[in-house]
Amino acid sequence: MKMQQLQGNTWYINFPSAVGIYIFPDNTCLLIDSGASEAFGRRIHKITENNGLHIRYLLNTHAHADHCGGNRYLQETTGCQILASKIASAYMENPLLIPVTLYSANPIKALKNKYLMPPVSKVNQQVEEGDININGSSFKLLALAGHSLCHIGIITPDQILFAGDSLISQEKLKEFPFLYLADVEQQLETLDKLKKLNINQVFLSHGGLQNSVNELIAKNYEVLMAIVEYVYNLISQPREREEILPMLVNHFNLKLNRNQYFLTLASLSAVLSYLCNIKQARVYTENNRLLFRKA
Repeated sequence: MKMQQLQGNTWYINFPSAVGIYIFPDNTCLLIDSGASEAFGRRIHKITENNGLHIRYLLNTHAHADHCGGNRYLQETTGCQILASKIASAYMENPLLIPVTLYSANPIKALKNKYLMPPVSKVNQQVEEGDININGSSFKLLALAGHSLCHIGIITPDQILFAGDSLISQEKLKEFPFLYLADVEQQLETLDKLKKLNINQVFLSHGGLQNSVNELIAKNYEVLMAIVEYVYNLISQPREREEILPMLVNHFNLKLNRNQYFLTLASLSAVLSYLCNIKQARVYTENNRLLFRKA
C-alpha cells in the first residue's frame, strides 16, 4: 500500500475506507479520516513516515468507526491535532454513544464492538462549515449531513472535495442500491448543495475519485427516492416499524447481521421521520401498537 497523488499536494491511501492526505510545504500533513482501526492507523503512520511526512493534523468527516478507528493510535504516536464537528466530537470522545443511539438504551454487549465503537480519541478543535486556515493553507469545510448528523466535507487548496460518505459511487449503488441515513431531509439538502457546488472532482471514502459529479448526485437522489417511495407505499395501511423492516430488507435484497439490523432499522426510522415531518405520513398508537400510515 502506498500514497497516490490526486492533484498538486492532495494525495490519498486506498484503504477500504480511503484516507486523504494534504502535504504542507514544511513536510507535515493533514489526514482526512484515519481508517477503520488501530491497525490502519499503524499503516498510515508507516506510509507517511516512509514518505518523509509528519502527521500534524487529522480531520474526521464523521464519527463512524471505519473513518476514525485509527485516531487514537495516530494521536498518541504523532501528537496530531484532531478536528471534527461538534456532534462528531461527542461521539468520538464517548464512543458508547454510537451503539446507544442505535439501540436507544444501554446496548446489548454484541453491539459494543469495534465495527461500531472506535477507540476513544480527543478532539482538539471543533469545526463547522466555512473557510478554515490550517498550517497556513486555505481549506473550505462543507456541512454534508444526512448519512450522519455530523458529516462534513473538506475542499483542499487543489480543489478536490473529500466528501466522505455523503455520496455513494455508482459502482457501489449498482451492487447495493440502498443508503444508510440518519436524516433524509438533510441528505436531500446535501445533494442539492453538492449539485450547486462549482467543483469537478469529488473523492469518496468508498469509491475514490469521481469525475461525473452531476450524474453521481442524480443516481444517489434516485436511490434515495426509491427507498422513500417504497416505504411510503407500504404504509398505505397502518404498519409498525418492525413490521416494515423485513419487507424493506427483502425488497432491496439486504443482508442482515446484528449490526446491520440496527443500522437498517435506523435508516428506516429516518425515512419514516421524514414522511411524518413533511406531513405525508402520521404516527399514532392503537391497541398498544405504534403505527405509521399515509396522511
